[in-house]
Amino acid sequence: MRKIGQLTFHGSHNYGSVLQAYALSKKLQMLGHETELINLRPQSQKEAYKIIRDSDRGVHKMFRYFIYPALKKRFDNYERFINEVLPISQKEYISTEEMKDEKFDYDAYICGGDQIWNPSCQDFETAYYLQFLDKENKAKKISYSPSLGKTEFSEETLQKIRSWIQGFDFISVREPRGVAIIQKLTEKKVHTVCDPVLLLERDEWEKLAIKPKYRKPYILVYFLENNHGSRALTEHLRKVTGYDVVVFNEYIRDFVRPYHKAYSASPEEFVGLFMHAGLVYTNSFHGTVFSTIFERPFITAIARDQEKAVNNNDSRKIDYLKKIGLENRLYTSGEPDINDLLKIDYTEARVKIKKFREYSLKYLEDALKMDSEE
Repeated sequence: MRKIGQLTFHGSHNYGSVLQAYALSKKLQMLGHETELINLRPQSQKEAYKIIRDSDRGVHKMFRYFIYPALKKRFDNYERFINEVLPISQKEYISTEEMKDEKFDYDAYICGGDQIWNPSCQDFETAYYLQFLDKENKAKKISYSPSLGKTEFSEETLQKIRSWIQGFDFISVREPRGVAIIQKLTEKKVHTVCDPVLLLERDEWEKLAIKPKYRKPYILVYFLENNHGSRALTEHLRKVTGYDVVVFNEYIRDFVRPYHKAYSASPEEFVGLFMHAGLVYTNSFHGTVFSTIFERPFITAIARDQEKAVNNNDSRKIDYLKKIGLENRLYTSGEPDINDLLKIDYTEARVKIKKFREYSLKYLEDALKMDSEE
């Protein structure tokens, strides 16, 4: 058994972020390790997830005040999950520099999940590359499925990343394109492993899930604002299926429609909504992954012209669905045939997901072997 310090964006008010943090810590505990998320929460991250943000303006700001009770409930749900469900360290840190003064005593450090290796992220800290540890630190240093978030970097940034990864004993990232970037910067083998949420099998997620209150079949719509997809398709799907619609995201254009608004959903409710959805329409990577974990009918929106969209967030969705043989669920435009949409055969995908999970788990177990076993 090892005492493990984890680093990831566990404090982000983002369903994918907190659930991948939960998944990796849970799997490590299931493997018999003691694990703790080092509670790094930069002020920039807290600012980004305020209920009313400094960047809110005009009608958008007025709308957020109008639905404030639901947003406040969601905020509280996130904070409860982060502070009571996740195994976080008692002390909170606001920067890499503050962490350099701490005498950590973990046997191993794992940086993983989310875009923690993307220096362009507003809440990025070099701590996610373990730059708070001195060079004499003998603990194992492992990356598990971090994402670079982009497919192109300046030469200056690449040289920084090269220096930051030198101290790692084991290196893995989430996307094949990320492997191609990192492999050029190190002589160590770089592995492609699954996102942490895939490490937990369906039955483990069912234990966490809260069953939704909706009785009629519903289309679950989960959109990230900076990604692609036709919102008009939601209304088309509602009409041709006769299903209700449940939306997570607080867009004004959806508020006036006859949709169920899940603005205040907790992470547990988020999982439950995917588990019971009649159809999922998303442009989110984690929305895509949870759809496949629960074997739901789904479509995932991506940009029409991938050649001109090299730095969008589509690559990880495309790579994942190609890997499990479900790339036909990628959507760019038009109105998909509803009969094809609601029929999805997971026989092949189930096998490929299991194989991907087993490969990723072996990487993790090999990286964490005690020195006497190596």
